[in-house]
Amino acid sequence: MTDIPLFILYGSATGNAEQIAKDLASKHEKSLPSPFTKIICCEANNYKKKCCSIWETKPEKANKYGLIFVVSTTGNGDAPENGSRFVRYLKRKTTPDSQPFQHVAFAVLGLGDSNYDQFCESGKVVDKKLVECGGVRVKPLAMADEATGLEEVVEEFVEGIVTEMATVCEIKTSGNDKNESIVNPISDEKKIEPVVEKVKPKEIAPSTVGVGSRPNLSNIPAFARLNHPQRSIPNIPVGSRPNIPKPITIPKVAASVKETGQSISKLKSETPLCILYGSATGNAEHIAKDITEKYKKMLSESKDECYFPDVICCELDQYKKKCQSFWENDELNTEVGQKHGVIIVTSTTGNGDAPENASRFVRYIKRKTTVASMPFRNVAYAILGLGDTNYDQFCQTGKLIDKKLKELGGTRVKDIACADEGTGLEAVVEPWVDSILAIISKFCSGSSNKTVASENNIEQKKQENSSGNEHQTVSVSQNVSTKESINSTNEEKETVESENTTSDMFEMLGVTVLKRLLVGSNNVAQDVSIPSVDPSLLPPIGSCLSSCKLVDEEDMDRRSSRGLSLSEMERMTVSSTSSNINYTMKDPFESTILDARYLTETPLDGASLANEALSLSTSNKTEDEHLTLAMKRLSDSFPLNSDDERERNGKRVIEMTLSLPDDFTLEYQPGDSIGIIAPGNTPEVVEFVLSFLENIHKISRTQKIKIDTNQLTTVEEVIRYHIDLCSPIKNKRILVSLAQFASGKDEEKALQFLASKAPQGQELFRSFVEEQRISVVDILKLFPSCQSISLDGLLAILPSIPPRYYSICSSPLKKGGNLSLTVAFSVVDYATSTLKIDKNNCQNRRIGGLVTRYLETICSPFLSKVNEDISSFVIPKVKIFPKPTADFRLPSNLSTPIILIGPGTGIAPFIGFLEHRRAELEAKDLTTNDNLVSEGTWRGGFDIEEEELNITKSEANDFGTGSSSDKGGIGEIDVYFGCRYSDHDWLYKEEMKSLKSTGVISDLNVAFSRETKNVRCYVQDKIKENEKRIALKLLQESARVYICGDGNSMAKDVQSALAAALDSYAFGKKEITMKGKEYIEKMKEENRLLLDIWS
Repeated sequence: MTDIPLFILYGSATGNAEQIAKDLASKHEKSLPSPFTKIICCEANNYKKKCCSIWETKPEKANKYGLIFVVSTTGNGDAPENGSRFVRYLKRKTTPDSQPFQHVAFAVLGLGDSNYDQFCESGKVVDKKLVECGGVRVKPLAMADEATGLEEVVEEFVEGIVTEMATVCEIKTSGNDKNESIVNPISDEKKIEPVVEKVKPKEIAPSTVGVGSRPNLSNIPAFARLNHPQRSIPNIPVGSRPNIPKPITIPKVAASVKETGQSISKLKSETPLCILYGSATGNAEHIAKDITEKYKKMLSESKDECYFPDVICCELDQYKKKCQSFWENDELNTEVGQKHGVIIVTSTTGNGDAPENASRFVRYIKRKTTVASMPFRNVAYAILGLGDTNYDQFCQTGKLIDKKLKELGGTRVKDIACADEGTGLEAVVEPWVDSILAIISKFCSGSSNKTVASENNIEQKKQENSSGNEHQTVSVSQNVSTKESINSTNEEKETVESENTTSDMFEMLGVTVLKRLLVGSNNVAQDVSIPSVDPSLLPPIGSCLSSCKLVDEEDMDRRSSRGLSLSEMERMTVSSTSSNINYTMKDPFESTILDARYLTETPLDGASLANEALSLSTSNKTEDEHLTLAMKRLSDSFPLNSDDERERNGKRVIEMTLSLPDDFTLEYQPGDSIGIIAPGNTPEVVEFVLSFLENIHKISRTQKIKIDTNQLTTVEEVIRYHIDLCSPIKNKRILVSLAQFASGKDEEKALQFLASKAPQGQELFRSFVEEQRISVVDILKLFPSCQSISLDGLLAILPSIPPRYYSICSSPLKKGGNLSLTVAFSVVDYATSTLKIDKNNCQNRRIGGLVTRYLETICSPFLSKVNEDISSFVIPKVKIFPKPTADFRLPSNLSTPIILIGPGTGIAPFIGFLEHRRAELEAKDLTTNDNLVSEGTWRGGFDIEEEELNITKSEANDFGTGSSSDKGGIGEIDVYFGCRYSDHDWLYKEEMKSLKSTGVISDLNVAFSRETKNVRCYVQDKIKENEKRIALKLLQESARVYICGDGNSMAKDVQSALAAALDSYAFGKKEITMKGKEYIEKMKEENRLLLDIWS
């Protein structure tokens, strides 16, 4: 053959392997080294059509044909679908007989995740089998690990592989056979294990991308650009820290380090203190940034007395880029025990999962291979875990990190601290934050653990004894002068504040409510005032969460002249038909709503009225005006005045169907969740804040600004999507921060009182702020002099809006399931408890879910079953991204019995499970029948080979034959569902009955908690009724149990009921010593009891 192709084949599930292969082909397409004349790049499953006939013939002008194979691994070591036929061909016992790769030299790049047992299994199999089939291995198998980042191995592999391949394949004229130095092919019957190339990690150079520079995309591999957007632009803080009044009290930590800093003055660290966080809702991030700001303050006041020269604060997933080079620095004074310092603050999500921005770090420390290098041998660390004791895996991420860092050589400075959101984070967080900088500074400087602990105890006592006197030194005049100096920075602002304080309505609104709550009467004397609060009773003011910089038109013009933004350029590198985009929270997919329906028996009148408000034909309203009117009509249609109205109207559950990319780049499995990014602030709130920013601060809604990441946006987009203005206030520090901006003295005192630890203040915070679900916008309205806060202040003190996660309740195996998915969600809509302001004035508030109310509104055209064209309504797209689960999956073995326990919307993922199982059974029947019909036959000129069937004949025979109702070899499924009323909120009622009648569900148990007066029946009661059946399934059949739903009490009650069932029918016998509760814990360890719960 005259042409000598270089073959680049790929087996790809998520697009990474495909993109790497295509990048490699594109790079060398016009500059191929001899002897290659062209490139053939295709899916591995096209090997017969495009490759086999060439491989069978010895090349005329080359020593060998070249083959580069890039393959990922899916499931439990399986090959990707578009590479599975090629892998099966290699694995066939008869394939090596013909030595089909005797004229081929090859190299394999495997992609995998070391968190899975079968790491890079497909790559290992291909590498081994190609040798057995006559191929010559040019380069040892390279295995790239997604857990720590593919780049290190991939870049090393692709950099020189084509040149190495050409060297081997070219005919040598010197007489020396290059093949002698290559890893030789199999020469005997011994088992060949693949050779694994150990690639030395590259040293990561500091980013040189400037604030306004345009990065050189040609040097960034496409797979890195697409799947790791966080690496695209360095996190460069933009602008200075917002002009927020600093707290009056001096942080205790600075004094701690000074007073205990004997050895610090003698020995200094050459590396910065690393403060990392894993945060889902913003709490951990806020705390980490608070600690960072405290240390920066210490550095600015007395740098010579600080042990660390600088401080770095970043997400845990940025550890490699920002911290790892410091941790691995061995230049320490080992004689005194000097260490690098690391502080980690992390929350826990889901069923013990790490937050998204910490998941890569957690996978790295969990890898079996990480321990070999002991990467934390030079590190002293402290961990603060945030969690909720209502969940089974309380602070699991913090505990895991604490344990693994110790195993990887780290030195624990102090025991992990676990803060409980169920009872209030402050009790643990505040003392920990107060002391940790002093402790870690002393420890890392070489002091012994014992010395540090002793000195820390002394310091804490000293602070406790002197706290009252220390704070009394701050005078009222200092407080006044601070406020005056802030107000004097803007004459225009001063005028507005003066007008606010002289307005009776503005001055009295919030303050009057608090006064009346204090005295419990409407006879409020003129001289009654809000009590002053000792500063020692106030929480510290938080650090800057975000910063911003206003961008003028000139800057915009300069930016425009430079061309497209990085994100825009990235998107242009991939065509619309590409299959290489992975959607994330930072780069979501804009999905279209395809359908929606109420799963509850909810009247459609409200949806019809809302639907009319969304119609574009009604008037020339803005989108916000359409949405606001539609929301109001929905709310008015579901009054919550009586108990019955609250029971029925307040319980609305919606199933929503969303589109997926038509190029299959967003895949899911039953058990996964989907993240939804929706406007968390209502149109009315957005308009209110934009108005006072424009009227008081002269900041236009269209003003361009840059937020932390240097991303250009508008003020309106920031207010609508970025900062959380509507969530109920849980953090008292927000109130203290807003008090700093209040120009009215009574309002300032009132907010400080609400935030204080004074007994009356704590009671008011509970009854007024917590129970009435008061938000930041409520405070700005009740205490209007706080509207002196500007945009940078809001960004600094308020967390960002977190995404909402919903369980997927569909199966990709269902017809059309790979191009859409469904989720089910409860619309949050309730009235708060009554707040008795005085004997004649009792109030409560109606609270709606920030995201669910929005989703219900934009689903109205579908909910109302309108027959009009959907395009004639205001229906914004929904931004989504996948949140896969590692464990909450159906058993791979169909014979395993399962018990599904999901009251309320907890049934949602189980509907996906059941639909998936039904599709599997139907496919099994079809495949079995196809095998029986096609075996030994010839059809249309095509031989039906075993590897082309969905499952093998032996697998099908194991299942037996017959219809889907034939349960031979299939494990039974028991379902436990609970709701209030059989005629209102029995979700998926018809679906459950259908699944039961077709045999997919073996035993269906439904509990109704409000059906009968004075008799409450819950899922745990149904479990008690079936104790014997459950005990037998758990003990004799090794059934797997799944629990989904409310984590506050249901999950614990269900586990207790399961343990009781075991005690009653098994462990009550004398010959068995293991108790039911112990067995339940054992099931968790074995992944036989899995939970997906929320509070």
